[in-house]
Amino acid sequence: MKKTMTNENFNEIRQCIANQHYNEAIEKLEKMISEQPDNQQAKDLLEYVQRILNYMHRDIFAATNLDLDPWEE
Repeated sequence: MKKTMTNENFNEIRQCIANQHYNEAIEKLEKMISEQPDNQQAKDLLEYVQRILNYMHRDIFAATNLDLDPWEE
């Protein structure tokens, strides 16, 4: 049986993301995944939040190839 997030869990994590409390959202998602390893919805949301953080913390001046825009990599 495929397990998914409950509405309460989803709303709680959505509030964390909306308030830009990404670390708290990641902690909750990782806990949920450890309890329900087959929860694909939680895994997808975790990947989404990690991509947000990766984009926010990207150092555009660290690239050695300055001819390309870093967001096109």
